[in-house]
Parts: sequence; C-alpha cells; structure tokens
Amino acid sequence: MIEDKRVLLVTQARTGSTRLPNKVLLKAAGKELLLHFIDRLLPSKFIDYIVVATTTNPKDIAIVDLVNGYDVKIKTFRGSEEDVLDRYYQSVVNLFPDFRDHEIIVRVTSDCPLIDYEVVDLHIQEFICSDVDYLSSRIEKRTWPHGMEAEVFTFGSLKRAWQNAKEQFEREHVTPYMYKTHPNKFRLRELPYSKDLSHIRLTIDYPEDLEFIKAIMESEEYHGCYMHLADIIGFINKNLFLLEINKERVDISL
Repeated sequence: MIEDKRVLLVTQARTGSTRLPNKVLLKAAGKELLLHFIDRLLPSKFIDYIVVATTTNPKDIAIVDLVNGYDVKIKTFRGSEEDVLDRYYQSVVNLFPDFRDHEIIVRVTSDCPLIDYEVVDLHIQEFICSDVDYLSSRIEKRTWPHGMEAEVFTFGSLKRAWQNAKEQFEREHVTPYMYKTHPNKFRLRELPYSKDLSHIRLTIDYPEDLEFIKAIMESEEYHGCYMHLADIIGFINKNLFLLEINKERVDISL
C-alpha cells in the first residue's frame, strides 16, 4: 500500500481467443504462460493484489482452477465475456467493496508473459508523482515493446468510464473512454520509452509469438522474474535472428 492507497493490478484472461485459443494456458519452459505472467509481477514493490478477471463462460473455469491458491496476492473474478469494462469494474467492487475513488488500478493484459515488474512499478511511481487520472505507456504512439506496456488510473476514473461509456469498443477495451473518446474529462500522461522498440513483440496473439516467447524463456540465459526488460533486449540484440520469427505480426498502429 502506498500511503492510504491500495494498488490493484487487474488483468483480463480468457480461453476464447480467436487467433490463438487458450493462449494464456499454453506452456513455455514447462509452465503456463499465465503463471509466468503472475510470477513476473509478484515481486512488485507497489502491487497489493493481482486480480485475474475472467469470464462466466464454462470453459474459463480452467483459468480459475489454475490460479486459485497459487499465491495469497492472487484473486479471481468471473464476469461478462463481452463487456470487459464491466468485468473490470465488477471485479473491484465485488472483491474490494470498500475500494475508494482515489485508490489505484493497474491494467496489464494477461497475454504479456514477459512483463517486467520493474516496468510496471515505474509506471505506478510516475502516476503517483504526476497528479493525473490516467497514465499509459502509449496514448499517441507505441514506443515500448508490444507486451511491455501498462496503464495506471484511479478507481474513480474507472467508475466514470463504467458509468458513461456507451460505444462497444469502449466497453470491450476498458480504457478508451478515458484517453481516446473523452480525453478532455481526464488528466492524462503518456510515459514513452527512451527509444522506439515498438518493432519487438513480447505479447502472445499468434503461433509465431509463442515460438518467439519460447525461444527466450527456454534459453539458458532466461532467469524468470529477474530477467528484466534491459536483459531481454540485450538477449534479443545478441540473437537478432529471433526477430524474424514474428516480424510479420508487428502492429505499427496505435
């Protein structure tokens, strides 16, 4: 807890991805990607709880079964499959009914198994120092590697989005109401990386991404949550051929 503020990291997870079904339950180095994701966040200095927000689809009980009891900081919630904004909001009010508007929500999607807790902590720290409602790795332009990004916002901002967002894409993607369709209603800050590494995909959407992630996680150099972003970039720079694996999947859009 930071002073009188709790910090919840809420991540959406489901088995029903159309491009790569069951992607968070696929394995690298003998362990499910979702557990890699959790393990790489648990050492955070600021995160009090990690909420895995999955859906009421019967298939997604596999996610609940996987993470329940994994660590005391992990909680699960099941909500709407299509209205992810509602799932986010309901996960907080159901699991933490006394959560206050000034307390902090962190959003990182669960298909980022190489997320670095130090990167997330940097975002949280900058958010606290900035006196804003919403901070993101990218608002105008992606500079961080895809899969190494975070959003931080107050619970009050999440509540306002939940109450007022009407468009389908606002409900499906959780935060566009804050930074895209109604930016004049929120104090915003973008936290770019020191260089443009947007050509590197550390997320899981396609089979090629899984191959790329496995090449890192199953290498002799990989050392779990202690392999930070700089280490990962260093490893890639020594093995540039790896970028060929999923280069056709690089998303150059916002």
